[in-house]
Amino acid sequence: MVSLIATQGCLFDLQTVLDYGQSILNVAHALVKSLIENRPLTTKLLQSQMNRHFHGTAAEGAWQSKDAYEALEVALILYLRQKGLPQNPLEQLQRLESLCPTHSRRSEEQIQLQQFSTPFPLAYLVALAGQVTSNDLVLEPSAGTGILAQFAFLHGASLMLNELAQDRTKILRRLFPGTPLFCVNAEQINDYLAGQTKPSVVLMNPPFSSSPKVSDRNPDATPRHINSALQRLCDGGRLVTITANWFSPANPSWRETFVKWQEKARVLMSVGVSGQAYAKHGTTIETRITVIDKVPASKTGDIPCIRETLELPELLALIGQLPGRSQWKAGIVKAVAAAKVVKLPTKRTTVTQPEPSAEIPDVVVLEYEVVEWSVTDGLKDSLYETYRPQRLLIKDALPHP
Repeated sequence: MVSLIATQGCLFDLQTVLDYGQSILNVAHALVKSLIENRPLTTKLLQSQMNRHFHGTAAEGAWQSKDAYEALEVALILYLRQKGLPQNPLEQLQRLESLCPTHSRRSEEQIQLQQFSTPFPLAYLVALAGQVTSNDLVLEPSAGTGILAQFAFLHGASLMLNELAQDRTKILRRLFPGTPLFCVNAEQINDYLAGQTKPSVVLMNPPFSSSPKVSDRNPDATPRHINSALQRLCDGGRLVTITANWFSPANPSWRETFVKWQEKARVLMSVGVSGQAYAKHGTTIETRITVIDKVPASKTGDIPCIRETLELPELLALIGQLPGRSQWKAGIVKAVAAAKVVKLPTKRTTVTQPEPSAEIPDVVVLEYEVVEWSVTDGLKDSLYETYRPQRLLIKDALPHP
C-alpha cells in the first residue's frame, strides 16, 4: 500500500512512503486464497504478489526473501482466522504447512537477531501446553509475526505483545490493532512494562544465543529472557517456552539456573523436540519445550526432564498429561495502553542533604599500590564487566559483592 504522495510522482523515494505492514497484509490476503482452496503456494505466486504489492522486484531492491516469508506466515494466521482450528489440529496444521515453500534464505537482520519464527504445528502445541482460556492475559515477549499470539487469540485471551524488530512491529500493528505492543529488549521486559500489569500466561520463543548490540554468541540470552518473563508473570501463572535443546535441566551448565528458578516457579516438563519441526523454516535444529508454573517447587532439585528429542505426535501425547493450571491470582490482568511503558524518570528525586557530624571520625591511612594497566587486560564483549579496580591494588580489600 502506498500513500497518495507517492502516486503523484513526488520527489520522495517510494520506500519512505510504503506502508510495510499493510503491504505484507495485502500479500497475505492474496496468498490465503490458495491455502483455503488447499492449493500449494508456489514460489512463482509468492514472487508475483510481492512484486505487485511492493511495487518492484527483489532484484530492484523493493523487497527481500525475508519479507516474502513474513507474508507467508501472515497468510497462515489469516487462514486460522477464517477457518479456525481444524479437527485433528496437529495433523491438519502439518498438512497446511506443507503447502508453503521452504524458507531457504536468510537476511542479515534475521541472523543477527536470530529471528526463527515458530512453525505452525509447534505453535499449536505451545499454546496447548499453556492451557490458554478466555480469562487469560497472554504475553508474547518476542512476538515476531504473531504466530503464538494468534493461537492464544483463538482461545479468546487478551494479548500483550513485544517485538524488537521495527518491520515486524508494523506487521503486528496491522494484525492486532488495539493490542498493547511494545518494542523493547525482552531480556529486561519486566523492567519496562507498567508496574501492576501481570500476564497470567507467557508464550515465548526467544533468541537462543543473541542479544541486541552484542556481536558474539551469548548463551545467557535464553535464561535472561525467561527470567525476566517469569518475574513479570503473575503468581500461579504458566510460562511455556521454546529454546535450543542445549538449554536443559539435564545440561550441567544450566542445571543451577533451573534449580534457582524452582524456588519460585516449578518446572512441569522439559522435553526435546525433533529438528524436523523446523524443516520448513530451512533448518533442522533440535529445540526444547519447557513448561513452568509460577508456584514454588517442593523440592528444588527435582526437575522433570526428558533428554531425548520427540516427534510432534509424541509431544502432543505428553502435553495431554500435563497437570491443570495452578490457581493464579486474578489481580490486574487487563491489557494496558502501549503508551504506559515504564521509562526511567526524567525528574530527579530531591535528596535531603545530611547535616555534618559534630565529631570527626577516626581517620585510617589507606595503603594501596599503583599497578600498570594495558590493553591486553581490556574490556570484554559481554554485557557487563566484572567489577575490579584497574589501576589500584588496595591492601586487605574485600572482594566486590
